[in-house]
Amino acid sequence: MPLFYSPDLKDISTRINITGSEYHHLKTSLRKHEGDQISITNGNGILAKGRINKILPNHISVQIDTTTSIEKSKPHISIAFSLLKKNNELIVEKCTELGIYEFFPFISERTVKKSISLNQLDRLRKVAISAMKQCDSVYLPEIHNPLQISELLKQIHNNYNMILAWEEEQNTPLHTILKKAKKDICLIVGPEGGFEENEVTLAKEYGSQIVSLGNHILRAETAAITACAQAIFYQLKQNPEYY
Repeated sequence: MPLFYSPDLKDISTRINITGSEYHHLKTSLRKHEGDQISITNGNGILAKGRINKILPNHISVQIDTTTSIEKSKPHISIAFSLLKKNNELIVEKCTELGIYEFFPFISERTVKKSISLNQLDRLRKVAISAMKQCDSVYLPEIHNPLQISELLKQIHNNYNMILAWEEEQNTPLHTILKKAKKDICLIVGPEGGFEENEVTLAKEYGSQIVSLGNHILRAETAAITACAQAIFYQLKQNPEYY
């Protein structure tokens, strides 16, 4: 059953109107008809199943038959990634499919792309919605506005167990730190040219653990996806009841 996104959906909803791009996708691309069944999520853990009641010129009315609340797996795993010249959308798409909780884009000394427009940020959020629907998830990750790395560390260190992947680290693989994590995890991955040493030192001062992702030097987008995949796999082993 196809999954659609509506932030207006609530656990007490009995009827909901589908509008905007989801409306056009339902009506024009999928050519759905009255009486067809669909699933809807609000991206915050609510999954509803219902039937198309009416197809109108600017919205589709859906009768909600059942509503379920689904718990998000814990600990929450998020990623902070340096803005890339290309492939930011790839990181958001693949890491959303893996189940990442939040995205924190940042700018470091070697970041090539020093800013992102509102349109580009909106595009990343649309990519996340599409990826959430693609993998039948009911959790839409939040994508924060980009920060300088110093501001990022200051903002997240109290709420996250921070783990920074650095190609110079040789002795501490990621999985050894994941075993010790006692609160939500934020993985931190650098830009195309890697982190400056002073940035790694600053991360340590804020309590970040420094880890290796393996013996090979990875492209920045590959490192982000690899770190997330490793963390999600470890979470699966520790908390199989969530899957």
